[in-house]
Order: sequence, then structure tokens, then C-alpha cells
Amino acid sequence: MLGAGWLGWIVVEGDDTAAVAAPTSSPSSTTSPTASASPSASPSPTPSPTPSRTPSPSPSPTPTPTRTTPPVDRSAVPVSVLNATRTPGLARSAGATVTARGWTLAGVGNWRGYVPASTVYYPAGREAEARQLAADLGVSAVAPAPAGINQQRLTLIVVAPVT
Repeated sequence: MLGAGWLGWIVVEGDDTAAVAAPTSSPSSTTSPTASASPSASPSPTPSPTPSRTPSPSPSPTPTPTRTTPPVDRSAVPVSVLNATRTPGLARSAGATVTARGWTLAGVGNWRGYVPASTVYYPAGREAEARQLAADLGVSAVAPAPAGINQQRLTLIVVAPVT
């Protein structure tokens, strides 16, 4: 665009070293000098006009519906707490915390297997409750209950104190 404008200016203005045109004679006895071209006298390349468009209003973002889960009735969910360490009383102290958070303590005991981190295990259909229990206790691991764990309630297997 800039180059086209510059080229148009050169064509209209001409070279500064060119000679001025000599007067031309006309059928009458008077002579008149030729008019020099001016930038406004000759057409210069102009961009074609863009069609006038009225901007349409941009659509506002549709809010994404959030999935709401019904609140968990903690007192209606039984929880077993099992100690997977050799620390005496760990399941009992975690059970007290479970009760203090409003959950129903179904029992405490020991776990004789290996668990890498404190974990809340849940039976089918109880994942929401398991996640809530984990959030209440500061436990980051939640998993479906494998064989050998009670399939009727949530089971918390602890390897460290819970909060």
C-alpha cells in the first residue's frame, strides 16, 4: 500500500530534473503556459472502499452448567478404619477424627497388607461419599474397594495420622 502511494506520487509529480513544458500555441494569437500537474489534478491510486458493515454483537459465552452433587449425609455412611502400620492406636485416633467430622464409625482394626498411602476405599455407588471423606480428612488417595475389603461401607486404611 505504501509502495503504491509512493509510485503514484512519483508519476504525478514527475522527475524534478525534467524540463518544464514549453508554451503551446493555439489558433488565437495569445499563448498560454501549460498548467503543471498537481497531486489533486490527476487521480491517484486509492484503495477501493471497504463495504460498510455494522458489527454484529458478539455472542456472550453460555455459562457451562456445573454438575451439583447432593450433599453427603455423613451420619448415614458407615466407615471402617484400619491401621496398616505398626504404630499402636493409629486406627483408633483416625476413627476419632472420622467421628468428629460427622461420619458414623463402623469399626477399627488392623490391615495386614501393604498400602503406599492412606486411602479411602469405596464399594460400587459410593464414590462421592469416599471423595467427601477423603477431603474431610486430608487424604489424597481414593479407590474402588478390592476383594478382601468390606463392600458395604467405606474403608479408610491409614499409614499416617489424618487431620
